[in-house]
Amino acid sequence: MAKLGIIHIGLLVILLGVYGAAQDSSQPGTTPAPAFGQSAPVLSPDNPPLSGLDEPGLELKRASRSFISPAIQIGEAADTNENNQLGINNVQPVSHVLGALDLQKFWSKDDLFLEYLGGGAFQTKPKYNAQQLQAFGMEAITRWRTGYLELRDAFQYVPDGAFDTGGLAGGTPGLGIAYGLGTGEAEGGVPGIMRFNSLNDVVADIPRLANVAVADVVQAISPRSAFTVVGAFGDSHFFDNSCSQPATAPGCLINGDQTTVEGGYSHLISRRDQIAGVYAYQLFRFPYNTGGEIYNQVFNLRWSHTITGRLRLIIGLGPQYTDLQYGVASPQWSLSGRASLRYQFAHSSLVASWEKFTSAGSGYFAGADTQVARLAYRRPLGRTFVVTTDLDYSHSQRLQAPIGTDYTFNNFDAGSAGIVVRKHIGRTYDVFATYRFSEVGLNAPVSTANCASTLGCGTIAQRHQGAVGLEWHPRPTRIE
Repeated sequence: MAKLGIIHIGLLVILLGVYGAAQDSSQPGTTPAPAFGQSAPVLSPDNPPLSGLDEPGLELKRASRSFISPAIQIGEAADTNENNQLGINNVQPVSHVLGALDLQKFWSKDDLFLEYLGGGAFQTKPKYNAQQLQAFGMEAITRWRTGYLELRDAFQYVPDGAFDTGGLAGGTPGLGIAYGLGTGEAEGGVPGIMRFNSLNDVVADIPRLANVAVADVVQAISPRSAFTVVGAFGDSHFFDNSCSQPATAPGCLINGDQTTVEGGYSHLISRRDQIAGVYAYQLFRFPYNTGGEIYNQVFNLRWSHTITGRLRLIIGLGPQYTDLQYGVASPQWSLSGRASLRYQFAHSSLVASWEKFTSAGSGYFAGADTQVARLAYRRPLGRTFVVTTDLDYSHSQRLQAPIGTDYTFNNFDAGSAGIVVRKHIGRTYDVFATYRFSEVGLNAPVSTANCASTLGCGTIAQRHQGAVGLEWHPRPTRIE
């Protein structure tokens, strides 16, 4: 018993010694400083540099395992304006089939994400018609001790201006890289930089090709400060067989491209607050007889407030100087800005955003002053149901008088509202039901001469879509 008592006392002394050593090692100044780089607060994924492209998401983090994952989605819809034309109201059935193949691969300092999305819409009345969708997305990241380089590309070939997989087909299968610009929340940068290929406000069933490529470099200069440099190029091309490009007739949409070079500086003023300044030079180019070139310079000051995993608020505002180069140069000053709020409730999430920027004009205009607002809400119902709703609105005002085309309208509004209800069946199947309303309104008829056959007649293109469908997404296949 005496030996047991001595052993117990010895163990107690050892435990007290270990506890004391731990207490001493936790005192300020006694531990080595964390490595400057990946553990620096300014490079944290939960609060990335405000002048860069990424915003932190409030959902759970994605898996860190390498895998290949397929998905197939089929849906049957009733559509009141399947060709998305002005002045049309005629309910027709439309079937949709979408397939996705995703790859995500992780190394010690590099990540790679690839996605292919393909499928189409099939109409049977009044006549059989098939329209295809092809999309490809890529995101690649390489890191070093004090920064990282991220490359993104999103390529899309879509059959018409309002082919909206997010609303009609119950959400895009896969990771969503092909229909966005990355696996994260890539909505930073100067206002509008990530919206070049968002052309869902175009009416008529005119196929289009759109591509956006972005390079984003972040270099920390201290644990609290970082420089960011962004280069982006986007272009859109419309394939209307009745038009000769460049567009010179009513109903023809204008091709264009946009180049953006952006630099910024971010600084953490507290654990939750960050400020930044961003400057960007933009060049918009159109066929000369439809608009020529537009030079745009933008400066924004920003502030963000973040509560990790719960709230993210960003407010940015600043001047922009726009120089129209067609004929006689016509420079003008205006305001650009951006605000976004993401909030994670106990069982739901809310996203609200607003942007004001110079856009390419969505094919109608050779440059436009555009404002975009969005509100989205997501809530699980029980263990197997998820409800997602969204509301979008945009207003675009032309920057220069009509050239080449015979469009008589000077501005247009586009809006949509939708709801998606999903039910999980096991781990590999989802069933869904959706409804979406969308409308594009012009402030005047398309042309003074006649109605364009591809766009239709009138000033409003209104569309109701309801769909049900099934999605199969088997367990990912690990490739490690």
